[in-house]
Amino acid sequence: LLPPSTMDDTRAWVRGEVDGEWLEARVVSRDADGGATLETLSTKEQSTAKAEELLLANELPEQGVEDMTRLNYLHEPALLNNLRHRFALDHIYTYTGKICIAVNPFNWAVSKPLYAESLLVKYRAKEFGQLPPHVYAIAEEGYQRILAASALGKQDNQSILVSGESGAGKTESVKVMMQYLAFVSKSGDTNRVAEQVLASNPLLEAFGNARTLRNNNSSRFGKFIEIQFNNAYRMAGARIHVYLLEKSRVTQQSEGERSYHIFYQLLAGLSPEEKASLHLEEPASAYSLINGSSCMAIDGVDDAQELTRTRGAMEAVGMSEADKGDATRCLAAVLLLAQLVFEQGEDDQGASVAAASLPTLGHVAGLLSAEVADDLSGALCKRRLVTRDDTITVHLTLEQARDSRDALAKALYGRLFGWLVARCNDKLVDDRAASAFIGILDIFGFEAFKVNSFEQLCINYANERLQQQFNWNVFKAEQAEYEA
Repeated sequence: LLPPSTMDDTRAWVRGEVDGEWLEARVVSRDADGGATLETLSTKEQSTAKAEELLLANELPEQGVEDMTRLNYLHEPALLNNLRHRFALDHIYTYTGKICIAVNPFNWAVSKPLYAESLLVKYRAKEFGQLPPHVYAIAEEGYQRILAASALGKQDNQSILVSGESGAGKTESVKVMMQYLAFVSKSGDTNRVAEQVLASNPLLEAFGNARTLRNNNSSRFGKFIEIQFNNAYRMAGARIHVYLLEKSRVTQQSEGERSYHIFYQLLAGLSPEEKASLHLEEPASAYSLINGSSCMAIDGVDDAQELTRTRGAMEAVGMSEADKGDATRCLAAVLLLAQLVFEQGEDDQGASVAAASLPTLGHVAGLLSAEVADDLSGALCKRRLVTRDDTITVHLTLEQARDSRDALAKALYGRLFGWLVARCNDKLVDDRAASAFIGILDIFGFEAFKVNSFEQLCINYANERLQQQFNWNVFKAEQAEYEA
């Protein structure tokens, strides 16, 4: 509500022409019926509104307000204006009660000083809100809560929910919190478990992240990481749960986007001898699995160098040379599988693998350890219907054969990803030593495209349900406390 004193030059917010835009205005007059006339500061346009409906502007201090629950006026434009004000001063973190809001600067020159070890040390054992807003404080709060429960002889696991739009910086925030927890739970100068937990990040990113229109390193799967702590509250292990890998991206990408990083790393980083052994001697642009989009490279990213990093992560989580070879052969098989071309068979017998693709079919069969290439051809071009009395073989059409090929490619990649996560867990999980855990949930951001697939429905539904759970835990719990 407007203050009962003078109306002149009172500042308020009015909606702009663009959806979600707010413009600052000043109240120039008020009539006897409680209406107010406002003049937008940027355009000098005037509008009218009821005085009780005005969204009044806060007078912000020089550095903005660190905790937005302390704003005099709390509404959408007030929150956005404070975030914008602080962001202009390179303050990318702001609290709203126990919530830490991060505004992604997309600029490591701004971000890196925020994660210096000298700053990390300052947040150790500090009360929440004692220091400027930071994601370190969120991780420290979770760690302090399991310590406090332990002092009372209880086990009180904690979970941190990281949510926001695609490209908001969720995955980077998760990595920063994991690094903080690894640091505060060190045993001596090094912590082998912490190193292995952090090493799983580049591996999962290579196989589960991709370039989208909003983000060069977008997570295309959800993950919940349980950071396990022992009785001395040192990091003892970790368990990774993954959800809803976006398998459709394996065979189809939107214009300007890429498939999963590992395909580009493989084609850029393998030696000529390795490529020859895998039958991947064509240039990257020749592979239909990844050339459907105009984007083959990411500015500032060396895919060959990234392959070295990915292989290093495989070693760090305990994968043997044989394991790495198996993963590489499976990836090569997926790439070559998409190269298969089908043709209409004689006498309308359905689709068959084109003669020009028969050598490729043999390479795929060999990489997958299929004994006979004809078995693979039959699996792609036919399907069996099992009835109570008989088994009927049905020939597929050209379109159905292509769908069968793509489905196999997506299934292979999905199984490979699940196997990699299982291998990470084999090395990381230590249930016997674990006495408590801090879970960090990093899922897809909200997505809304011109054409939304079933994946978008699942992603957005999951986000809405998590937000509902969060509201219940935070606001309903507070309400119940006040009522009590």
